[in-house]
Amino acid sequence: FLTMKLDTVTLFTKSLAVIVNVLILYIIVILMIGLGITLFSLKALLTGNPFSLAFAQIITDILTFLVIIELFRGFIEYFKAQRFQLHTMMDPAIVFVIREMIIRLYRAENVSWETLVGFASLILALGVVRSLAVHFSPDSEAKRAQTLIRG
Repeated sequence: FLTMKLDTVTLFTKSLAVIVNVLILYIIVILMIGLGITLFSLKALLTGNPFSLAFAQIITDILTFLVIIELFRGFIEYFKAQRFQLHTMMDPAIVFVIREMIIRLYRAENVSWETLVGFASLILALGVVRSLAVHFSPDSEAKRAQTLIRG
């Protein structure tokens, strides 16, 4: 019975490694497609479209691509650590909020001071949560405990 249990654990571990590798390849393909779409939007800049509209679209596409990169980077970190790390999930959220703020400001929409205070508060809150997640992560707690034991 014990050897069967070890075999199923080994099978699960090897299967998980194969699945993770396939997902990483899938993420790479998606990123390449996203890069192609982002580069294809350069065509709009060179055609007869008004420059400001085409440039705004390119900026939006690039910022969206950066958010996707951060999100996929979080997934890769999950695959490496075998657990979700809060600070790696906060990074895409912060980048997304900053993206939205830049797009609104760039498009010269009438952005009220309340909206800017809301963005600032959200970025500050996400930054504090990320900092606390890094400071109080299980890895750093284990290192502190080892330091106290040795010390």
